[in-house]
Amino acid sequence: MRVEDIIRRFREAVRDTADPPFWSTEDIVEYLNEAVQEACERAKLIEDRATPAVCAIALEPGKSSYDLHRSVLQVKRLAFRGRVLEETSIEGLDCTYGAWETRSGMPRYWVFDGANSCGTPRIRLVPTPVEAGEIALTVYRGALKPIDPCNAQAQPEIHERFHTRLMDWVLHRAYLKQDADAFDPAKAATSLALFEQAFGERPDANVQRKHRDRRPPLVRSSW
Repeated sequence: MRVEDIIRRFREAVRDTADPPFWSTEDIVEYLNEAVQEACERAKLIEDRATPAVCAIALEPGKSSYDLHRSVLQVKRLAFRGRVLEETSIEGLDCTYGAWETRSGMPRYWVFDGANSCGTPRIRLVPTPVEAGEIALTVYRGALKPIDPCNAQAQPEIHERFHTRLMDWVLHRAYLKQDADAFDPAKAATSLALFEQAFGERPDANVQRKHRDRRPPLVRSSW
C-alpha cells in the first residue's frame, strides 16, 4: 500500500476534511514511520541476511567489538568462514571461559551488546580476531530509512499484508494529539489494543536484558 493510500484511508477514518487538514501529511507519515518500527520490534517482521551494510562485518586484527547498522534489532546468526559462531553472554564467558577478555585467535563466540548510549547496537567477538576476514550475519531489523512525506508513492518496508494494520498505530497516535478537538484517550486505547493484537506487546527492555543474561552456558567445541 502506498503512502498516499494510507493517508487517504486515515483521513476518511477520522473524517479530516478541513482545509487545511487537521493532521498534516508530515504528522501522518511520522506516525506511520513509528508504526513500522513498532511492528518490527514487536513481531520481528524483517529478517535480513543479504543487505551488505547490515549483514557483513569486516574484521580487523586486534579489534573485538563492532558497531552494527542502526536498524538491527536482534542478531539471529553469525558465521565466519563457513562456521557458525555460538551466542553467549558476559556471564557465560566469565563462568566457563577464563580470561576471555585477553584471548586472541579465531572468533568462536559472540555477545550482542544491544544499543549503546548513542543508539547503535554492537557485537563482541571472542576470542579477539587476529586476522582480517568477514563475518556474515542474519538479523532482525527495522526499516533501513524512514518514509519521506514528500514521496507519496513510497511503501512501508514490511510485507504488504501488514500494511492495513499499521493504521491502528497511526490512529492511536493521532488520537493522542494534545488538542481539544483531537484528543480522545478511549479511541487511542482501542486503536493501540488492535495494533497489539496484530503485532504483540512492546518488548520490555529490562526483560530483554535479563533474557540475554540467561544465555545457555558455553559448550566447548573442537575448533
